[in-house]
Amino acid sequence: MKSNFIEAVKCGVKSLFSSQKIDESKISKHAIEIIKVLQKNNYEAYIVGGAIRDILMDKNPKDFDIATNATPEQIRHLFRRSRIIGRRFKLVHVIDGRDIIEVSTFRAQPHNKEVMSNGVTKDNEYGTLKEDAERRDFTCNSIYYNPATRKVIDFYGGVKDIKEKKLSMIGDPKIRFDEDPVRILRAIRFSAKLNLKIDKNIIEAIESKKTQLQSIPYSRLFDEIMKLFLTGHALQSIDLFNKFNLSNYYFPSFKSTDPETQSFLLKGLSDTDMRIHSNKSVNPGFLLSVFLWKEVKEVWGKRNKTSINSTVALNDAIEYVLEKQSKIFPIQKRFGVTMSEIWRLQPRFGKLHPKRIYRLLGHPRFRAAYDFMLLRDYHGEVEPGLCGWWTNFIAADEKTKGVLLQNIKLK
Repeated sequence: MKSNFIEAVKCGVKSLFSSQKIDESKISKHAIEIIKVLQKNNYEAYIVGGAIRDILMDKNPKDFDIATNATPEQIRHLFRRSRIIGRRFKLVHVIDGRDIIEVSTFRAQPHNKEVMSNGVTKDNEYGTLKEDAERRDFTCNSIYYNPATRKVIDFYGGVKDIKEKKLSMIGDPKIRFDEDPVRILRAIRFSAKLNLKIDKNIIEAIESKKTQLQSIPYSRLFDEIMKLFLTGHALQSIDLFNKFNLSNYYFPSFKSTDPETQSFLLKGLSDTDMRIHSNKSVNPGFLLSVFLWKEVKEVWGKRNKTSINSTVALNDAIEYVLEKQSKIFPIQKRFGVTMSEIWRLQPRFGKLHPKRIYRLLGHPRFRAAYDFMLLRDYHGEVEPGLCGWWTNFIAADEKTKGVLLQNIKLK
């Protein structure tokens, strides 16, 4: 620890140790035990990143990351139930039942800035604690905690920024975005999720560097964009997404001025946030089906006028919209299948025949399609009383189901 202090002074760091107290009752006992083992074997080890940030913001962290000067092989040797993962930079997962703690070796700035195929600067070089802090993106994610000494180590004023509700970047934001443009999306996500005001320098850098996101492989970009809307703060995320004019690159419907389209989108995002805050699962395909529904509905209406029947028209509309979207921002195939199924099931809710009802009820996508119908009903797109009938039928026992089936008007 003494060497860290000397190094910090040499580097011009004004404050290494923060007086901020950490509520250890919120820290995983498994994480603390891992640190004890590492320190017992003469390695440095600290809890770092989101867990400490969340505790300082009076939140309960879900994930715990540990940083150490031990190499992955040395870590693996100390913990029987562990595995080394990663290609770009090796990490170790230490396992205790369902609890997995990620342990990483201190990283250093790369000497040869080689850009890999995924648009990220290669950085698989080991370093010191100070170098590891310097490699992290935002100050709020660069706070270390040593349970043995109960000291908070803060090289870049992350504690102060959290108190001031400010999102600040370590180093020049333009350079950090050059290293990895996806940090632009991370800035938006952290601002929305943590209610932090984005620093002026970051805002300017986003405006000048956002086109670099187009150089990132679609698969990685897709995952990062979906994180924006699946963390329980989708409404805040879409506001920032639109503020920085990113919508046109990915989902043009976000910028629609049509009140009906906006209402449908915002209601879908709001419902998703509520599900996440209630610890309910959310299928990304459902959210994507919300994003593109208004276009599907519009094309479906036009195709209905010339198609053999409504089913054919809907299938044509779905194929057209997904093909069009693939030229803007491709959606992963597995989610495209889910979206198509949710959309194709919508007309079937109105066909109240006993055999069809039970066939629909047994469909793997029934629940997502039912939730989507509720969203459509909220916007007056569903026959009055239909959603109520299905809601009652789902909740009913077998005897009551029989009565409901007897009372329906067969179609």
